[in-house]
Amino acid sequence: MRAVDLNLSALDERYGRLRVKDRRGETQLMASITEQGQQDAIVVVAEGEGRFVVVDGHKRVRALRRLRRDTVKAEVWEVPASEALAATYRAASRRGYNAIEDGWLVYELHRVGKWDLGRTAAALGRSKSWASRRLGLVEELPECLAEAVATGRVGAHAAATYLVPLTRVNGQEGRQLAEKVLGLGLSDRQLMALYASYRAAGPAARRKMAEDPARFLKALEAAGRGSQDPALSEAENRALKALELLGNVALGLVRGLPQVLGYDAGVAARGALWPAWERAAKRLALLEETAASLKAAREMKREDEHAQSRGADGDPDAARAGPRQPQDRAGRGGEPQRGAGGDSERQRASVATAGQASPA
Repeated sequence: MRAVDLNLSALDERYGRLRVKDRRGETQLMASITEQGQQDAIVVVAEGEGRFVVVDGHKRVRALRRLRRDTVKAEVWEVPASEALAATYRAASRRGYNAIEDGWLVYELHRVGKWDLGRTAAALGRSKSWASRRLGLVEELPECLAEAVATGRVGAHAAATYLVPLTRVNGQEGRQLAEKVLGLGLSDRQLMALYASYRAAGPAARRKMAEDPARFLKALEAAGRGSQDPALSEAENRALKALELLGNVALGLVRGLPQVLGYDAGVAARGALWPAWERAAKRLALLEETAASLKAAREMKREDEHAQSRGADGDPDAARAGPRQPQDRAGRGGEPQRGAGGDSERQRASVATAGQASPA
């Protein structure tokens, strides 16, 4: 092994096809190289005079090319390329490899390099059954899916977990569905829902899903939102559901807390649950204050609307008074004060004023 600086034009990147491209990760790497320079050397093996095959570090090479650099720091390993591929996989402790990348590497060593499956598995530090499963995964991967995964348009986990099983079991119809899905930019959650629905559906429903998966997903999401009030906005429906959930949770705690915080509750339970209750109580108090202020504002609006209505019906005093402003209403929640702090106080003040004005 020797460390050298190589010209980028001397590199052969044939094994770049074994790794998934990550544009976001490469953009971050470009920023790091711009600020700090290349920190880690790539791994290459010599092939012929002045040519080197990249075994590990394809992302660094692409980042340097995009930055229009001329050279790259490299370690030249004096071993065959296949052995170097297996060694760098083991050195990485298999971190950073997804299931499809594992399969591509197994395929390269077993099918292309002509290693038997046992040797391939041992070289990667894996079992033979693992190597067989990974090989089967990529050999069953349709070309369109392989290209989508390689370029990062579809996540490797989603492809391996949902799309490959679709194509494996359901033949042409499954392939049709998988191909249409590729252009929709679906999340893993949406792919999971689509896969689960397809497995549970009958033949007629499956055909409809394969013909228009986007339409099916819209219908599925609409059904998942449950019975919503069409008169309310989406945010208002969410608030309604949250309040119903809060009520159900509170009722559940009314029934459940006595069982876990009774006289025989353990020290750990008391130490955890009572502080949790105190935090919840503070948040509930904030919620109660918010609701009280909203209720007061609603009452103020009703009073103003009532006053305007009386004015429109021919009550001149109400019309001249107009809507009262919030500052006209004292007391908590905007309600007029009565009793000791309200009308009786004003009556006593009037009597006192009249007494002072009388002649001595």
